[in-house]
Amino acid sequence: MTHEGSAAADLTAENLFNDPYPVYARLRRESPVQHFAPTGEILVTRWKECFTVGTKDSIFVPSDSSLRPEARVMGLPNILSLSGPPHAALRKGIDANLTAPAVARYAEELVRPIARQYVEALRAQGSADLTKDLFEPISVRVVATVLGLSHVQNQTLVRWFHALNGGLQNVANDPAVWAVCDAARAEIDSVVRPIIERVTREPDDSIISHMVHGGLPAGEARSFDELMPTIRVTLLGGLQEPGHGAANAVYGLLSNPEQSALVQQDPPRHAQAAYDEGLRWIAPIGVTPRLASEEFELAGTVIPKGSSVAIVLASANRDESRYEHSEQFRLDREPLPHAAFGYRRHVCSGQHLSRVIGRVSIQETYRLLPNLRLDPRREVVTKGWRFRGVMNLPAEWDA
Repeated sequence: MTHEGSAAADLTAENLFNDPYPVYARLRRESPVQHFAPTGEILVTRWKECFTVGTKDSIFVPSDSSLRPEARVMGLPNILSLSGPPHAALRKGIDANLTAPAVARYAEELVRPIARQYVEALRAQGSADLTKDLFEPISVRVVATVLGLSHVQNQTLVRWFHALNGGLQNVANDPAVWAVCDAARAEIDSVVRPIIERVTREPDDSIISHMVHGGLPAGEARSFDELMPTIRVTLLGGLQEPGHGAANAVYGLLSNPEQSALVQQDPPRHAQAAYDEGLRWIAPIGVTPRLASEEFELAGTVIPKGSSVAIVLASANRDESRYEHSEQFRLDREPLPHAAFGYRRHVCSGQHLSRVIGRVSIQETYRLLPNLRLDPRREVVTKGWRFRGVMNLPAEWDA
């Protein structure tokens, strides 16, 4: 069914979690369609084949398998597992405040004061962990406000997405990891339930409210049980992705002082390109699942009907056949589209807001923190594969 060449020896849960990119590079060369036994899925790693799976949505349909980790962590059905009219109706609610025109109306006024506040709070210190002290807080505060969770503290929101992320990547099936994940799920439910009850009676302009009512006939509303799997998806992807995207981009810049200097000289000119290249270089959401609705041959491999298929977005974004010097962060790279936001009907709803959060976060950081550089006394920590990011980004600047 799949190629079992020497690349399979490198394909372990530990290698993927610590640094998947050498594994992906070898898979692209030797076995671009490869079965991964620990999760029971077929990994697709080259740009061409990822694009095929992502866009042939009549064959590779959303996965509603209860065996996938997404089902265990988020619950079913959720926005990732739905298709057809139910998916379109729910997306109408989710997307209400997240289309490009909608984001253009409010995002700048929302994001910039929040970003500036967090950067200015750090300015006099001269050093900080830019992931934990800056980019994660900016991301969760903006996204929580848009969702309708502005009253929930940052540390709680960060704890939630790390707990859900831990469950999603718990290939070893560690009971302690599941206990943390399940406790976070219960806490999320207890916080969100009264919000859903309130906006069911009194709709507002939050995303949660639009999810309750959007795409339905007047007078109808989705229930708590219907919505919670999708709200967990939104919390996991939405809260962390913009912050980790910014951290990934700034790590790429700080690892290349000449490129970092260009952004320091003119943040408005270079910040968006830096964020987009960061998303390509280290995709915060590394994998998106599909289910083969019929047998299909891909790169010389027959994928049986019913197979669980993982589009490895992070690997597609480093495909050598598409990107020159694909392993490097390059601010001056030709602006080719990347796969970090996914494909077609299941493209990330928050892509437009994410790009504003990332751009503004980088602009304000470089504008207010002169001579920004890595802190040589502390280690940069990057980990994960389904979700990957620079977990710790120690930096210093001239205070």
